[in-house]
Amino acid sequence: MRFLKVTVALSVALSCLLPSSGYSEKDLRYQNIRQNMQQIFSYHIENKNFSGKIIQRSFKIYLEQFDPDNLYLLRSETKVFLNLDSKDLYKISKQYERDRFDSYQKASDLVQGSISRHRRIRNEIFPELAVVDLSNFKEVHYDNDSPKTEKELKEKLKYKFMRMLAMRERRAGAPFSKARREKILALYEKKLRRLESPYYFADEKGLQHDPQTMEHYQVLHILKSITKSLDAHSAYYSAEEASELRTSLKKQFQGIGIVLKEGEDGIYISDLIAGGPAYSSGLIQSGDFLLAVDNFNIQEATFDEVLEHLRGDEGSTVELLVRNDKNSKPVRVKLKREKIVLHEERLSYTYEPYADGVIGKIVLPGFYDNGEGVNAERDLREAINELKEKGPIYGLVIDMRQNSGGFLSQAVKVAGLFITKGIVVISKYSDGEIRYMRDMDGRMHYQGPLVLLTSKVSASAAEIVAQALQDYGVAVVVGDERTYGKGSMQYQTVTEDNAKSYFKVTVGRYYTISGRSTQIEGVKADIVVPTEFAPYSIGEKYLEYPLSADNLDFEAAFAEKTQYKNFQKKYQSLFHVEETQWKKMLPTLKANSQRRLARDENFKAFMRRINGQDAGARLQIKKKRTAREDDYGTDDLQVKESVNIIKDMIYIDSRSSSR
Repeated sequence: MRFLKVTVALSVALSCLLPSSGYSEKDLRYQNIRQNMQQIFSYHIENKNFSGKIIQRSFKIYLEQFDPDNLYLLRSETKVFLNLDSKDLYKISKQYERDRFDSYQKASDLVQGSISRHRRIRNEIFPELAVVDLSNFKEVHYDNDSPKTEKELKEKLKYKFMRMLAMRERRAGAPFSKARREKILALYEKKLRRLESPYYFADEKGLQHDPQTMEHYQVLHILKSITKSLDAHSAYYSAEEASELRTSLKKQFQGIGIVLKEGEDGIYISDLIAGGPAYSSGLIQSGDFLLAVDNFNIQEATFDEVLEHLRGDEGSTVELLVRNDKNSKPVRVKLKREKIVLHEERLSYTYEPYADGVIGKIVLPGFYDNGEGVNAERDLREAINELKEKGPIYGLVIDMRQNSGGFLSQAVKVAGLFITKGIVVISKYSDGEIRYMRDMDGRMHYQGPLVLLTSKVSASAAEIVAQALQDYGVAVVVGDERTYGKGSMQYQTVTEDNAKSYFKVTVGRYYTISGRSTQIEGVKADIVVPTEFAPYSIGEKYLEYPLSADNLDFEAAFAEKTQYKNFQKKYQSLFHVEETQWKKMLPTLKANSQRRLARDENFKAFMRRINGQDAGARLQIKKKRTAREDDYGTDDLQVKESVNIIKDMIYIDSRSSSR
């Protein structure tokens, strides 16, 4: 499923965008574990120490983060680490106090042994796969459980690799030669060794890491497993991962703007970032093979070595040797590393004419802020102003279906564009402290029919905006029955370029003016218009170790009656929002939408397809593909219905006003 792969795909792509800052030497040591965890425990909303519960979770996570698909470890091997008794837990906790991690080291030894076995099995089956007849290959079902025996593991691996080759040959339309298969399998071996390297304590060429690097990786794995044990959203990051996340949040990085991939014929440029030095040069194209970096021949280099040679400070230069294809003459291109803004990851908008004005359709992919003027609130404000230049804005649809959150401060400012004053979000921390984040602007940049289009993957800051504007009655929420359900806040060091360690930790819950938390339950749609995510089990409640849901009792939140009376006097008027015209017309809007969708043949075909009832269901209008997602019909069906709801809001409001 595409939505589950977004984070992984983003990480892979960003690692090739070549940011130049945030990388550190591999210098984590065992004594850093307790030091870092004491800081993280002090921040966490619930878990304050290295308890038996955390220990049990951490070993499960330690093994899962290495072997998520159960393709390395046997069931009997993991049993000892997944069934710790009280004596084991006591022993491990005492070792922790002395900066000893013997049990984790035993888990590491198990992992290294499983990698050796995996490589031996690959050496046995890859020669067979180079010549096996795949013309009659049939798919079979393999469950995701850990294999019981080495024989079962070997069968599972052989099937996995055969399936990979068979699918590639089907796409190519013809069987591959032995030589071609060998090149594909050699590339697969190289990629597996790269993934195994941090656990095997040797690089993909087989060269042993030095003792300091080995200790660094082991400490990193332990910190990751313990931190992730606290709850579904706490996490510890390597410097490389932090750099990638920083780029994602700020929508900018320093580099030359190329995305690299490794294929069986070599490392090639899979994409260029618009506006970046490589793109602007006009001398590099997507698909070009990379041959050298600053006279460093990359033919025998690892992928990570190539990335390392491409990194550098802003303003420095790098020379690439590229070739368009095997027969063309190589070209040398000298580029200067620059700060690049990822415009394609920022807000975008379109519109359609309505009467003497327009209905705006805005895609808000996240709540980003680079600290230098590129942020979601400014982009949205400018989009609204630009739409006003087209004519009166009769309605707005803000599409947050793919919006998984971002900076809380940006969510508050975005919500503030549609209300004159008031609390947007209330934060409650582990020590009972309550904070209120308000819109201080005092100006409404748009007032009129407003639809927020959401889905099951709309999360965190997106849910704050949707719940707040729904509570105030200024927007109608349309989409899946509910959003993701992340109602917790995290403190993070990821955006600090020179932090000593990189982590995020859950420090509190947030609530909107209704006192409701979006935790677990999410934001319920006013009008249900299912999206492509509707059939799937997506959301906070499906994660391991989520926080429980609750509501904020404002009176109980204050220890003294006088405090509550002062709070009432200052804020209470904001908690009783009068029923707006949009809330009053909801029954009619909902009924109209249901009738339209019931008659829409395209939407019925879409629903049959996502529910698996008719995999071959064809739409009445030719399906097209955009850069963002697959659209159904000439128009995105959910946006189309949102626009229809806007038109209903305009019509009903005009009828009410004319009476």
